[in-house]
Amino acid sequence: MTLHTFIARLNWRELLIHFVAFWFFIHAFQTLSYLYNTNLVDTLRNSNGQDTIKVLVNNDTTASDVAYFHFWTGVSGSIGLLVAFILSLIISIRRHWFWVNSLIAFVVTYILYRYDVLGWTYLKRVFWYLGQKFDNSTVEFLFNGIILLIIGLLVFLLRRPNQFIEKK
Repeated sequence: MTLHTFIARLNWRELLIHFVAFWFFIHAFQTLSYLYNTNLVDTLRNSNGQDTIKVLVNNDTTASDVAYFHFWTGVSGSIGLLVAFILSLIISIRRHWFWVNSLIAFVVTYILYRYDVLGWTYLKRVFWYLGQKFDNSTVEFLFNGIILLIIGLLVFLLRRPNQFIEKK
C-alpha cells in the first residue's frame, strides 16, 4: 500500500462519528463506576462540606474503601474507551472500512481523555440532569450510565451515522 492510497482510505467522517461514540462510552463507564460504592457517594454528598474525615469515620468508611472507589472510578473511563475501540474495530472490519480510522480515533480520544479536555466537567450536568431527579443514588447512576451507553451504541449502530460515514 502506498502512502497515497493509505491517506485516501482515511475517512474523517468515520473518525468523527467514532470519536463521539468513544466519548459516550467513556462517560457511561465512568458514570456506572459510581455504583461500586454508592454508600460512599451518599456519605460524601450528605457531608455538606463539613470535615470529610469525621463524616467518613462516623460512617465506618475505611481508607481501603476510598482507595478502591478511587481506583475503579479512575480506571473505568479507560475500560469504556477500550470496549468502544473493540466495538469500533469490529464494525469497521465488518463494513469493510479502513481499520486504521478506528485506531486513529482511539489514540486521539485517549490523548484528549488523558489530559482531561473532553469537556465532561461541563457537560455532565446536562447528561446527569434526568438521573438527578431520583432520590436513590443507585438508580440515579444506573439510569444515567445506561442512557449514555445507549447513546454511544446508537451512534455506532444507527443507519444515519453509518450513511454519513459512507457519504450517502
